[in-house]
Amino acid sequence: MKGFLVFALTVSALLTAGLAWSVAPVEVVGLFKNRAVVRVAGGEALIKVGETSPQGVTLISADAEQARVRYRGQEYRLSLSNRVGASFRQPEQAHIAIAPDRYGQYRIGGSINDSSANFLIDTGASVVAISSQEARRMGLLYERGEKGIVQTAQGTAESYFVILDEVTVGGIRVYNVQAAVIEGAYPIDILLGMSFLRQVAMQEVGGVLTLTQKY
Repeated sequence: MKGFLVFALTVSALLTAGLAWSVAPVEVVGLFKNRAVVRVAGGEALIKVGETSPQGVTLISADAEQARVRYRGQEYRLSLSNRVGASFRQPEQAHIAIAPDRYGQYRIGGSINDSSANFLIDTGASVVAISSQEARRMGLLYERGEKGIVQTAQGTAESYFVILDEVTVGGIRVYNVQAAVIEGAYPIDILLGMSFLRQVAMQEVGGVLTLTQKY
């Protein structure tokens, strides 16, 4: 009887361990380079590598094939969930409304690679434009970029073309944004050009400009 009880407990423990191994408590329902949409019982969230979702899921790595996450002290390697269906909801799209200043221009605070920045929205600029003075403040290693010449209001100026890892405005985040760093102190405000703006939805109603995150 004692031997049977030990055997039963061993089988039970193995079955429990197998269940815990085969069914992870977290799912991945969207995969991108360095980002993933994770789902647990408390809901879904789009997070990037190093971030933790409101439900407590930390993204360690991600690519188009799988994600590695940490949840409640355990690590899991997850491919895209095969249980994604009609119940999946896209994360709520971030948006921000911007009123014009007294000159009719749209200015907004944000960040570049986690450094604070003041932006002037400029649909006439093909890329984000930053002065070298501002770039140095933010720690951008712009001189590693491709050197070129740009036309400014003050005439031609040397510039360096770079890729910004992340540009954030309000709750809107855009990754891998092309920019030109212009030698000197101008522009005073960073010009938020089309290399950022074409990746968001823009709508102007009653003079108020609304930017909405695209997924």
